[in-house]
Amino acid sequence: MKKVSILLFLIFSCGSWSQTYEEKVVASRAFIGKPVQEHMFYTIDKQPITFQSLEGENVVAYFFASWCSPCYEALENLNKVIETAPPSVRVVAISLDEDWTDLEGMLARTGFSGEVWKSADAKLAFRERLFANFSGSLPHIARIDSQGILVEGGSRVKTTEQWSAVINNNVSLAEASEI
Repeated sequence: MKKVSILLFLIFSCGSWSQTYEEKVVASRAFIGKPVQEHMFYTIDKQPITFQSLEGENVVAYFFASWCSPCYEALENLNKVIETAPPSVRVVAISLDEDWTDLEGMLARTGFSGEVWKSADAKLAFRERLFANFSGSLPHIARIDSQGILVEGGSRVKTTEQWSAVINNNVSLAEASEI
């Protein structure tokens, strides 16, 4: 009986476990139009950094992980666009890997040479569906304006044409996904 009581306590004391899928989506969409959430990241040289340090810059953040197979092609295509023409926004590729070795292996495999950060707590980012990640999956892209406001979240930008539209022509993620 004691084990059952503990289990019930754990289930009902954690709000995100008791939320339905629809409630999680609504909560994630509520991040749009608000300041981007505070979250700790590390640069590729393991220095701490946050989105708040980028205030004054428009940012496109691409969230990926080495265990996400569609992320490889999208990261390769993003790299091709960045190497072809300097983006009109700051582009940050953000790993949600737990392990630095996995991240480094993915970067070597894709040849990505742009700015890379690693989440200090990837599990939290997924669980709370931070950065308007409605689906709670990867890849995920977020646009943040120069005042630090989360403008848009999405996941369907993958091709070089789509990436170019987003980072060079300021096209919305929704519009770019239709290209």
